[in-house]
Amino acid sequence: MKKFIIFLIFLSTVCSFLVIPTQNSCNAFSEATPADTVPSRNYTVVIDAGHGGTDPGSIGYKTKIHEAKLNLKISKMVQKKLEDAGINVVMTRTTDKSLAEGAGKAFKKRDMEMRKKLIKKIRPNMVISIHQNSYTNHSLRGAQVFYDKTSDISKQIAEYIQNEFLQTLNHSNKCTSPGDYFMLKCTSAPSVIVECGFLSNAEEEKLLINEEYQEKIVDCIYMGIVKFLQIK
Repeated sequence: MKKFIIFLIFLSTVCSFLVIPTQNSCNAFSEATPADTVPSRNYTVVIDAGHGGTDPGSIGYKTKIHEAKLNLKISKMVQKKLEDAGINVVMTRTTDKSLAEGAGKAFKKRDMEMRKKLIKKIRPNMVISIHQNSYTNHSLRGAQVFYDKTSDISKQIAEYIQNEFLQTLNHSNKCTSPGDYFMLKCTSAPSVIVECGFLSNAEEEKLLINEEYQEKIVDCIYMGIVKFLQIK
């Protein structure tokens, strides 16, 4: 009887160190990520630099800089930080070109379909699409993250990144928001769209083209992903 009691105490102690994953934890991914460890190269994140080539995206209010150019630069910076952390990264584009050159709605549709095809082939664990915002009301500013309302994991990733924006970037005290966007629906992998700021706001436009501010944006995106994956 005494030996049985000692066994129960031992079993209780062992069980206290076990972590049972919840439905919305990162264990829901195809590759589980243990806490406090860097994921293996089998963990893949697709970084999608929005627009490109003949599709410039939004145009800067004062400098007339193309959104596509900023998207690509920030995407490459995020790529480096993630790869340094041991995460495999695949870019949808690495040059200032779209995936399908041309003009008009037909070209845009081809470009989006090619991004979808690439992501489907890669079968990533996560998709991060980088963009810059714009609106007719030039007073609007601040970074914001969008997610597919049907994906709880996508919402969690968005909230982690948005929380970093809230703590680091002025005027980014926004809530994450569900979005009805192609890049959020073209894959079953958790996906978010990161709008880094408003090119239609003159003050924020100055910040968005500043490399030091870009590094802050990149750190926010990176730390949001890292904290979601429970990497120290």
